[in-house]
Amino acid sequence: MAIWNNPLFISKKERFLNLRMPLFLALALLSNLIMLFMLWVDKDQTSMKLVGLAQLVSFMLYAILILTLFIYPQMHNKESLGFLSLPSMHHQKYEKTGLSDAFSLELKEKLEDVMNNQKLYLKHELRLDDIAELLNISRHHASQVINENFNMNFYDFVNAYRIEEAKKILLSGFESNSDSISDLAYQCGFNNRVSFYKAFKKITQTTPTEFMNKAV
Repeated sequence: MAIWNNPLFISKKERFLNLRMPLFLALALLSNLIMLFMLWVDKDQTSMKLVGLAQLVSFMLYAILILTLFIYPQMHNKESLGFLSLPSMHHQKYEKTGLSDAFSLELKEKLEDVMNNQKLYLKHELRLDDIAELLNISRHHASQVINENFNMNFYDFVNAYRIEEAKKILLSGFESNSDSISDLAYQCGFNNRVSFYKAFKKITQTTPTEFMNKAV
């Protein structure tokens, strides 16, 4: 069964910091500009109080920047934040889950066995919870096994099996029977024609009809 790689991603904390760091910088710069402008146009007591407040806000923003740019990465042994340098593409999604590599591989083999022999993918309402129950593990660990061993999420993993089933049917005289594409989609575990076409195109880069024509 063909599988494909999903791009790795940055952690939620790093995305949060990357998106808001430029905003902090902009606000800090804006507060300083306001302070300078008010000092230039008006030097009475009211203006000085506002300037003092703006300066305080500016210092707080700079403190946040220093904390997140220098102290936070050092405490967590992270690489530089993404907007200063290219983000690390080796961040692991699953850390300290208690699932060893050996056990993960064992679960992978067990999952492949039940998918191939019991053809779970033909079940229309198959859920990640069903996989977790069969493997006698948590939902989180079931997701980890699929992500780490097959490089895809649960839905893509199941759909890959379903499309392989559809390809076999298409190549075994599908044109000569009375079944429609919708019938084929349902036979392979899909709930509708649209989701079947979308998954088929994503995996094979072609439509069912084009796939059959190329196979002739």
